[in-house]
Amino acid sequence: MRISTQQQYLQSIDNMQQGQVKLSHLQQQISTGKKLVNPSDDPVAAAQVVKLERELAQNNKYDENINITQRRLELEETILSDINIAVDRMRELTIQAGNGILGDQDRSSIGNELYQLTDYVAGLMNTRDSEGEYLFAGSKGLTKPYVESANGRYEYAGDDGQRVIQVGSELFVPSNDSGQYLFESVDGPLQVNLTGQAVYNASLSSTPQTEPFMRNVGFVDSGAEEKFRSATQGLGDLTLSVTVPTPGAFVYSLVDSGGNPVIDENGDPITDIPAGDLSTTPLAVNVFGMQFDLHAPADPAANTVTINVFSEKNNILDVAVELADVLVKPVDGAEDRTALNEAVASGLTQFEQGAERMLEATSVLGSRLKTLENVTSSNLDFKLLTETTLSTLVDASMDEVISQFKLQEASLQAAQATFARVSSLSLFNYIN
Repeated sequence: MRISTQQQYLQSIDNMQQGQVKLSHLQQQISTGKKLVNPSDDPVAAAQVVKLERELAQNNKYDENINITQRRLELEETILSDINIAVDRMRELTIQAGNGILGDQDRSSIGNELYQLTDYVAGLMNTRDSEGEYLFAGSKGLTKPYVESANGRYEYAGDDGQRVIQVGSELFVPSNDSGQYLFESVDGPLQVNLTGQAVYNASLSSTPQTEPFMRNVGFVDSGAEEKFRSATQGLGDLTLSVTVPTPGAFVYSLVDSGGNPVIDENGDPITDIPAGDLSTTPLAVNVFGMQFDLHAPADPAANTVTINVFSEKNNILDVAVELADVLVKPVDGAEDRTALNEAVASGLTQFEQGAERMLEATSVLGSRLKTLENVTSSNLDFKLLTETTLSTLVDASMDEVISQFKLQEASLQAAQATFARVSSLSLFNYIN
């Protein structure tokens, strides 16, 4: 095979240029510390790098969400702790107010302290977070949750919404609790709602004969309400029916939401209880503390009434104000004394209910914060693993690259020296 001088020159120059390109690439790896500088260096690795970097960016967003959620929950925990301390003081004052040896001035002082505590707690309930949003307004973060009305009572202006923030690929954690859940949890007085054909007929006319046969329904005091709650727990809505087996001899029966007879305090079913002649003499009835007058049905076909008893929810601010209103008034006579005792007993029960709800919420907050702590640890492990994998694809091994650089440098120098010797060879040099 014949090799021309030009071909020899071109081959040598090409070898030196390739060596310089390799040397330049190795030098770039040394200066940047990266072995994957351009996607063309390793297309498969470059595609994996894009995927891993996207996962890292998502993980960083989760970390940011965790930090935001953690700050809100820690602030809520602190505020609830302060409110709970104030409510404990309200309970102490309520117990103290029940002392029979206190005079009007002493009770007035307790009432005034309750007013001050109410203002303090209301301020805590209207706390804003670092973003300027109200912490306990539910999903209405820009709405002040508790606003004092003209009569000194507080109305909740938020909603029962709850914000959830994604802190993992499939994990969402609530970042707040609404005032509806936290503070509107106190049972107010029992309310009675009557429904049925007899009630509907009565609503169509104001004639006394068409009024429901069950009238003047109510409870004497909080003790009667508590007795009714306990006795009817789990029974649902009650249905009262009045029939006339024989002329002038009415009977009444009471069943639960499942159609089963309600059992009275003696263990007997409230079924076909004699009521006398209701058409001439109404009967006063007491069922587990609920009192009502029983009349003859205006329409024999509309002889049933469904009784729905429910408790209107109240907040601890109004409980404190209502109790304070009673305490600042002088006690004059047995009637005022009874009202005072009733207010103290009711207030004490309601403060305990409010404290129990906040204790429950604090426990849930602790669980959420623990979850965030666990997720943070898991995300950190994932981030470390992903960064390690990314490093194996992108980062250069300096020992290996420097060794390759030295070897390539030596090879290039040898090629250059060889080219210098070869380029000086010719027939004239041989003749000489």
